[in-house]
Amino acid sequence: MKPRSFFYFLHEALLGLVRNRLMSLTAMGIITVGLFLFGLFLLVTANLQYFTDLAWGEIELRVFLKPAVTNQAAIGKQLSALPGVQSVTYISKAEGAVSLEKMFNNNHLFLDEENPLPDAFNLTLTKTADPEELTRLVTAIPGIDEIVFGQDFVKFMEIAIRLVMVAGLILLFLTGLAVLYIVVNTIQLTVYARRKEIEIMKLVGATDAFVRWPFLLEGIILGLLGAGLALLLLREGYTYLVFRLQHYRRFLPLLTGKEINLTLTVSLLSMGLFFGGFGSHISLKRYLKV
Repeated sequence: MKPRSFFYFLHEALLGLVRNRLMSLTAMGIITVGLFLFGLFLLVTANLQYFTDLAWGEIELRVFLKPAVTNQAAIGKQLSALPGVQSVTYISKAEGAVSLEKMFNNNHLFLDEENPLPDAFNLTLTKTADPEELTRLVTAIPGIDEIVFGQDFVKFMEIAIRLVMVAGLILLFLTGLAVLYIVVNTIQLTVYARRKEIEIMKLVGATDAFVRWPFLLEGIILGLLGAGLALLLLREGYTYLVFRLQHYRRFLPLLTGKEINLTLTVSLLSMGLFFGGFGSHISLKRYLKV
């Protein structure tokens, strides 16, 4: 396409938006709402996944040994060799007692001869570890008495992510249909208002592409404007939220704006381009007889 032709099409598209400014503003508003919901869904799922990854990094598998075990070093080597184990830390019964006394702030919680705690190993897992398979392998090692693994919370988070994704995808699908409907109807009104002009253009030899391009650009402009507004609202709102919750970051870790901005920007602008361009294409294909 020649630059001169492009600027002509752009001029015609802008004129079409101005002529139908009420419907154009409505379409842009609907696109903004739809992409705002899409961006909100993206932020929620990204933070849930981030929180789950952090939780996996903090969770340890505690392996308790039987009282009669004397080959702790050999068992430690066996545990280190298991798939999914990142590191192994040995905790003697005396060290366990000291840790428990510190937790309860009581230096005389146990007498030496009355310490009921078993020797234990703490296993730090990799993100690719299979907890159930690892538990089965650890149980098969002679001398293992009990295994404690706090995986319930992580599994709960994974289920929550799936539920949020399913609910979000359904919501986004319905919102997307509404956005496309508004965009299509906006372009339809523009086509209807200019139907006589289009007929004359066709009679004097205008090509299909020459007639189509201004309408396609209208939809693209609406989509990008809606995406830009949604992006502005989300970025400012999320930045403010992260700032307000920075003192609680230890208990409620959130991705920073820098970590999510690129993904958010690319996703929203791409979706805005899709809604605008595809909506215009549908309208032209069905109602513009060229």
